[in-house]
Amino acid sequence: MAAGPWLFTCVAADFFHFDFYADYSAAQQTGSIRLTTPFAELRSANRPEKFNLGLLFSSVSLYKKLPVEIKAGNLSASGSLSRLNSPELSNGTSPFSNGIISVSGISVSLPSYSTFSKPAGVFFQIKMNQLVKHPCLLSVNLLTSPEFSSPIFSTLISDKYLSNRLTLGASWTCGQFLYEDNYSSSFFLESPAYGEGTHFCCLAQFSAEYKTKKRKQTFYAGFMSAIYESPFGPYTAAWRLDLKASIKNTEVFASAFLNQYEELLTSSEKKLSPSTQFKAGFVSKMPLLTKHQNLIFLKFGINAFSKINLTQTEHPLRLNIGAQLTSDITSLSLTLSGTATLLSPAADQTPQSLEAAAFSAQLKNTWYFKYITPSLTLSAEKKFSTRSDSPDTMKYKFLLNLTNNNKHKLSGSCAFSFTSADRIISDKKLSATLNCKMTFKKLTVTGKISLETGF
Repeated sequence: MAAGPWLFTCVAADFFHFDFYADYSAAQQTGSIRLTTPFAELRSANRPEKFNLGLLFSSVSLYKKLPVEIKAGNLSASGSLSRLNSPELSNGTSPFSNGIISVSGISVSLPSYSTFSKPAGVFFQIKMNQLVKHPCLLSVNLLTSPEFSSPIFSTLISDKYLSNRLTLGASWTCGQFLYEDNYSSSFFLESPAYGEGTHFCCLAQFSAEYKTKKRKQTFYAGFMSAIYESPFGPYTAAWRLDLKASIKNTEVFASAFLNQYEELLTSSEKKLSPSTQFKAGFVSKMPLLTKHQNLIFLKFGINAFSKINLTQTEHPLRLNIGAQLTSDITSLSLTLSGTATLLSPAADQTPQSLEAAAFSAQLKNTWYFKYITPSLTLSAEKKFSTRSDSPDTMKYKFLLNLTNNNKHKLSGSCAFSFTSADRIISDKKLSATLNCKMTFKKLTVTGKISLETGF
């Protein structure tokens, strides 16, 4: 069993804001502090033998014509750098998510009380929107860290045309990245060996979005090219295309990804095998009127993902379907997800058979009362075994949430899960969490207590 964290927040006037965090659970002991002002922010957290620090300075409140932002400390990078690290399509389970990406530059966040693995770095951003006569979005970013052999640079520009109905965007991210040798794995994988070194990687993104005059239809197209220098000298590249059309209450989308190179090495040392990936689907939301003149909304979504490995005989496939009913007093949703494997006789032949891998279902019901909001989630997942001497497995989970709607928030959850295989129940877990947030004039106290046990 483990007890959870407590967070104390103190607000003095409107000039600065204090957050104090303490975790005395059995699993970990963490202390954290955050100081926020209109132009700066300081964060620091400490665990036994671990420490992080983050500092932010922003000139937005001091000089709006040329806003500058500087971050230093144990920083976490995302945005275009994440896409350069992993350019493939997302393979999620939500039927209501399209996975379409937008053009962006590097974004960086300060460390939290749970982030201790990042080395110290510095991030610099300058926005030059006000320096040009024609209003547009123009920013330049620079990130330095021991994780990279040189500073990582990114720029982002976005502008609107045709009475703001057409938006064009572009971004560029590049830098020199480190990679380790593969001597230990090249012998077993029968792949060419190479020593440690650095390689140049860059990402180019372009997008166009058009909205009709009445803005009832929106059309979006995005293109991405990721280029990586190979450890053996030549350059390799991966390509991605995103398309989306929103017509009234329906959104249709499709994405494609292509990598033709063997063992493409990304900026995060992730090796990609040659493949083509596709994802497509739609999400529709429509209003319905009941007999009692109550308005409810029906939301339906479906998407499919496939990955055709160009040098292998197995190709993963996923299908997600979901429906959701929402009104003023309740919300009910059902999602179904299935995964399978397409099998080919040989790597250069088309798939000819299908083998089921897993199937999952989730039912969630939420009620919106005046003083309390209860929610119940039931989920089940079945994994099909590919071996005749191994049975299929089933995993069940029950989750109950309760939240009050007063000024002082109090919420709790209780979850129970277990696994069943060949009529034998195992891996039984019971967990409970209690959250409390009390808000006063100059003081906010937030606490969390969690318990978990297996039997």
